[in-house]
Amino acid sequence: MTLPVLRELSPLGRAALLATLAASVTTLLLEFVLHADKALIFIVSGAAILGLAWVVGSATERIGALAGPQVGGILNATFGNVAELIIAFFALEAGLLDVVKASLTGSIIGNLLLVLGAALALGGRRNGTQRFNARIAATNSTLLAIAVVGLFVPAVFAFSTAGDPSGSRIAESAFTAIVLIALYLLALAYSFSHPEEMLGAEHSEEHGGPAWSRRMAIGVLLGAAALLAVLSETLVDSVEPFIEAFDLTPFFVGVIIIPTIGNLAEHLVAVQLAWRDRVDFAMAVAIGSSLQIALFVAPVLVLAGVVLGRSMDLVFEPLEVAAVGTAVAVATLITLDGESNELEGVLLLGVYLILAAGFFFLR
Repeated sequence: MTLPVLRELSPLGRAALLATLAASVTTLLLEFVLHADKALIFIVSGAAILGLAWVVGSATERIGALAGPQVGGILNATFGNVAELIIAFFALEAGLLDVVKASLTGSIIGNLLLVLGAALALGGRRNGTQRFNARIAATNSTLLAIAVVGLFVPAVFAFSTAGDPSGSRIAESAFTAIVLIALYLLALAYSFSHPEEMLGAEHSEEHGGPAWSRRMAIGVLLGAAALLAVLSETLVDSVEPFIEAFDLTPFFVGVIIIPTIGNLAEHLVAVQLAWRDRVDFAMAVAIGSSLQIALFVAPVLVLAGVVLGRSMDLVFEPLEVAAVGTAVAVATLITLDGESNELEGVLLLGVYLILAAGFFFLR
């Protein structure tokens, strides 16, 4: 007899959910019963979190479909990056500030270059030149430019006041964080009150998640989020042994590996939408996630650092600032004309590979 939560899923969805549960249980056994090698625990817990991010996304989509577009938009904005936020919070609590900052950088450039690049490349390969709302793209580009300012100004401030105590950096970053959060909430409110300007004519009726009941979807969301919190703490606890075992750097793990773990569900959604020639919606997924990381998640972590007594600020390394600025500039140039094609998607992927190589060799 099939469980109700599995009954409404496709065969592939059932296999994915069961594999996620198996990986989650295996992680808990390796960590708390067998006390296995930390590098192995990182790999297995990362696989489990990949699946849980997909489960959270599916449950959120279903609740949004049942509650209507306004509530659905709020839910997607709230839970869109919940995996990255939870992982980053535990990393912050553990004092892994380099990993936290690198994961924020990686999420932004990953969505703008890897996710959007793959979506445009595959969508263009199947559908030829794709057209989207240039006005919405221009608005998103403006918000992305503000995000770059939020990273650039604190870094310039820090380098200009190198002899000052770090307390001034925290204060300046905290003020900037409050401003960025306020701007993000204003943009979010405006998008809900003017959906034709910010969301375009496309809607997500074809993308409503599994046919779960409201109660079941809420239960799945809460259960997956709780398990995600437990496994995220396990993942963070095994980051440093994983780095040592594979001779990697915190920057590479934070910029490339951790964002990929948290963002895979969104990666697949954006590519699937572009493949169906729904490029407006695909861009909303990829660019919207970057905006949420830069204007909400990063500032929230700065304020959380103040509460936890961690010296979390918005002073990123020069390569991180340059990477975000480059990603925003290239994505803006490609999207401002309201058209995209296969070549432009490949160009975005190429820029991502160049930046990834830079972080890999940075020691």
